[in-house]
Amino acid sequence: MISKPDELRDIEIIDAESHVVENPEDIEKFLDKKYRLPMIVRDEVSGSRYWVVDGKVYTRPFGFGGGEARGLIDHTFNKFYGKINPKLRAKDASLNDIEGRLADLDQMGIDAQVVNPTSGLIIPFMSDREWAYALARAYNDYVSTRIKESGTRRIYANAAVPIQDVNLAIKEMERAKELGLKGVVVPVFVSDGHFIAEKPIFDEEFFPFFKKATELNMPVVVHVTPTTSELPWVFLFNKFLYVRGVGHPFAMMVALMGLIGEGFFERLPNLKVHLCEAGASWLPFWIWWLDEAIENPRFRKYTLERFGMDPNPHLKRFASEYLQQGNVYVSVESEEPPEIIKYIIEKMGLENNLVFAVDYPHASEAELFPEYLNVFMGNIAKPANLNKKQMEKILRDNARRLYNIEK
Repeated sequence: MISKPDELRDIEIIDAESHVVENPEDIEKFLDKKYRLPMIVRDEVSGSRYWVVDGKVYTRPFGFGGGEARGLIDHTFNKFYGKINPKLRAKDASLNDIEGRLADLDQMGIDAQVVNPTSGLIIPFMSDREWAYALARAYNDYVSTRIKESGTRRIYANAAVPIQDVNLAIKEMERAKELGLKGVVVPVFVSDGHFIAEKPIFDEEFFPFFKKATELNMPVVVHVTPTTSELPWVFLFNKFLYVRGVGHPFAMMVALMGLIGEGFFERLPNLKVHLCEAGASWLPFWIWWLDEAIENPRFRKYTLERFGMDPNPHLKRFASEYLQQGNVYVSVESEEPPEIIKYIIEKMGLENNLVFAVDYPHASEAELFPEYLNVFMGNIAKPANLNKKQMEKILRDNARRLYNIEK
């Protein structure tokens, strides 16, 4: 039985951003036989496993742009740390124990969730594009097969794509659509095997990919894992607090700035982009800052007068106007400041842009599991005086529209 706060009992709750933690053995079953999995190294103390791709450990466990020593594979349990939350019912966070995952959804009060890759987030950073393509296909086949075999209508999945090769990424996105996957996951920067990013996702090279996503009505999910992604600024630090601290929000700011500035939303008015796993509290400052920059003549007018060229020819409106156009969706997490969420809704007029996100199972270690909805009600909904319609939009309606989930 699904457990929900009394105020939400008649509302279907959709978690718009959670995860599959893929076992390498599961991906291998679907991998083209002419390819092999990336090398795997094991921490002898904890038993954690890591991918090795292009001579780099993913996720980087500590030090240069690194993170925790817990590992990316075997994320929810290892012999040194134990289970990250003993209340979790699923045997692991893959899609092998669907019944356990559904039991966890029941505990959280979640009716349906949309899942993203975890290990698969390294695919856009592989130098061998055909190998990346093969791994993306294997991941997408794994998740779509497990969901179909289970018969559940409570779990939806986004696809991994080798975005470093636009043609292959489009090809796999088209196939993912046929498989029934809901969206496609991309990083903020693409490195193609190098430590430091080569191109941002809003580079013109990737515009055809976004165009095809719009034609297919598939949202583009911008997701970053700082110790996996080649974000330029994380390599300034060797402590996880700093790497994570700047990794998630800065990445979303850069992605939104570039997609607006390069006119992706102007040229593709039906494009849908989901900025996830950084909360929404960064939005008010960043949109004000971008609007101020767009309005200031020294960023555009003087270049036109001096050189006769427009540095942003596809930028026609303020950043705030593009958000209100409805292209951009941003995840809201249960612990965010209620006054900021209230401001985003009432002052910025973005109640149609916010979606509820749990980040299962990763956020379970924050000891909120399974109380996300109770925390949302006590920490955001009640202090911010959200009415029922606003809660319905954040918890259900916006996610339905974003991911084309039928009632």
